[in-house]
Amino acid sequence: MSRLRVLWVSLLGLALVRCTVPSLEDLWREKGFCAAGDEDCGMLRIRVDAQGFEPGCLKFEAKEAGRDATLTATVPYRGTARAGKTLTQGFSPPKDWGLGVTVSVSAFEQGCEGKAVTAQSRQSTLREGGVSEVAFVVAATDADRDGYVSVATGGSDCSDELAEVNPGAAELCNEADDNCNGAKDEGLGLGDTCATELGCMGVKVCGQGGAVTCVAQTEQAAWADDDQDGHGDTSRGQVPVCSSTLPPNRLPLTAPHDDCDDDDARIHPGAVEVCNELDDNCINGTDEGFGIGQACTDPTYQCVNGRVFCGRDGGTQCLPPATVPTWYPDDDQDFFGASDGGVLSCPVPAPGFVNQRGDCDDGNPFIHPNALELCDEQDNNCNNLVDENGACRGDGPTWVSESVNNGGPALRGVSLFGDGGVWVVGDDSTRAIKPSGSSSFTVLPGKCTGGTTQRALYGVWAHPQTGVAYIGGDNDILTIQSPSSSWCDPYKPPSASGTTTSLKGFVGNDGGVLIVGVGSLSNGTVGGSFEWDGGIATVPVQSYSGQPLFGVDGVSQTLLFAVGDASGRSNILRRSGGSGGWVPEASVPDAGALWAVDVVNNKLAYAVGANGTFLAWNGATWSIGYGPVTNDILTGVLAFGSNSVYVVSANGYIFRYNGRAWTQFSVGMSLYDIEGTSPEDIWAVGNFGNVFHYPGWPQ
Repeated sequence: MSRLRVLWVSLLGLALVRCTVPSLEDLWREKGFCAAGDEDCGMLRIRVDAQGFEPGCLKFEAKEAGRDATLTATVPYRGTARAGKTLTQGFSPPKDWGLGVTVSVSAFEQGCEGKAVTAQSRQSTLREGGVSEVAFVVAATDADRDGYVSVATGGSDCSDELAEVNPGAAELCNEADDNCNGAKDEGLGLGDTCATELGCMGVKVCGQGGAVTCVAQTEQAAWADDDQDGHGDTSRGQVPVCSSTLPPNRLPLTAPHDDCDDDDARIHPGAVEVCNELDDNCINGTDEGFGIGQACTDPTYQCVNGRVFCGRDGGTQCLPPATVPTWYPDDDQDFFGASDGGVLSCPVPAPGFVNQRGDCDDGNPFIHPNALELCDEQDNNCNNLVDENGACRGDGPTWVSESVNNGGPALRGVSLFGDGGVWVVGDDSTRAIKPSGSSSFTVLPGKCTGGTTQRALYGVWAHPQTGVAYIGGDNDILTIQSPSSSWCDPYKPPSASGTTTSLKGFVGNDGGVLIVGVGSLSNGTVGGSFEWDGGIATVPVQSYSGQPLFGVDGVSQTLLFAVGDASGRSNILRRSGGSGGWVPEASVPDAGALWAVDVVNNKLAYAVGANGTFLAWNGATWSIGYGPVTNDILTGVLAFGSNSVYVVSANGYIFRYNGRAWTQFSVGMSLYDIEGTSPEDIWAVGNFGNVFHYPGWPQ
């Protein structure tokens, strides 16, 4: 390419570039109103000063001369950085406008809406490439500086001297037009029905500080006294009363305000404290002075570890412990009580009660749970079985006899000692012993003649440890025998002649013995009693005219009975304490003469005699008991309990009571005495030297 052509292309490019660059006027005419605060923008500078108030907003309007084309702009003023200063607003007319324009400025109190406070217009002719200016001064009065111009200067502030009064203010209850809407206290409901703070009905009125308040015609404050005891309720403050007179359950504020329970008129300061689990006198304590919770003795169950508590009558009671023992009657004294009849008590309610129940037969001490099963035709261990687990040997329990002197003289008395030892005595000075561990009797030699007559022996008592026998018989004989005795020279300690019919002995703590004897004197017309220490010294005999005695028994030196005949009727004497004297028992039934007595325990004894007489003692009185139905002479009695009784008779019967019925066993000969250590170790003696044992003969 030639240099001329290159130069022409270059000049053509420059020409084209220069034709596309707009002029400054072109750029201004594109803007219209400039951004607020941009003073260097546009062909026209519009300057505005505000006097006497701060407009909330300024509104600018530009209109092309001779045409209707108009442009507007709104500019915030109050609250901006320009507030209080001259505001300059730039303007450039559009390209299609001419250079003659009319500019207007309107000032508003708040936003650029509604009626302007003031408005001004200026005409201006613009010039290309130059900047023109036009100045405005907008003036109005806002004396209270609340942002609202006075009505007199074109604004809406109806009271320009009070900043709190203007169209934007909240209407107060003050009989004034606070919001300049031409009305006073509107929308506040003045005169409407309302409830006061105390709850009384009233009407709404203006109160202090322009607030609406509710006022009742009559109301007052009081203390609540719902229980009407003259003491106000401390749990409640002042309560309203909407009348001039207080009702009965309200008190004036001058009354005491100290009631801790306004539902109970008995409770208030000054009241008497009652044991009721309440604070009667309002001293922040309950039942003070009554010892609540302290240990006490419960009167019902006699529990010493009870605790004091309030009773129903306002006094105190003793609350027993949560668990009170139950005691059951133990009539047979085997330490197992009956299954019923339990008594709640902390101490033993009475002698004869135990805290173990379940005895299936409380009249037999050899029958109770876990008892040893005996060969006695009974359920000893309460398991509903009889004589189980080999309790019996041979064919089962029965009465077995042996004659100790080959069918000789009758045997009148029997006594047991040690573990299976037996003494028997009888007519013709008969004395025989079965030592412990032996199965047979040995008859001792020698006669108790005391002179020329061989005496009959009736009573015998064997020392339970030594086995020494103390024996009494007719013609005032008393003797002491041991297993090795070969003679029977009698001691004669009684001071009166007669027949010793029965003996009962006791071993003292010092090892000595006390033997109590009874008998008949003067050929059976007088009774006698004596006490013997086993020595040879003479002891006095107490006589009882017309009352021969035939039997004596007891469980201690202070509980002994002697029985006999009082003109064919029952006679019972009781040993009086430790003095050795005897006194008649009161209220003895009018029955036959008594031959024998057995004292079982301190609540049970039996006495038997002529014509089937059977008497029972319950620890207090004697009565006719449930005995065998017979007119036989009952000569001996043995009892282990009220349901385990054995009686022998002159006609040769052994009667047995098991708590349900009497049964009888005939031995075919007269029987005179019976003794035993348990229902499977019972001995009876009778005619022809016979000894009977139940449930079989000892092996």
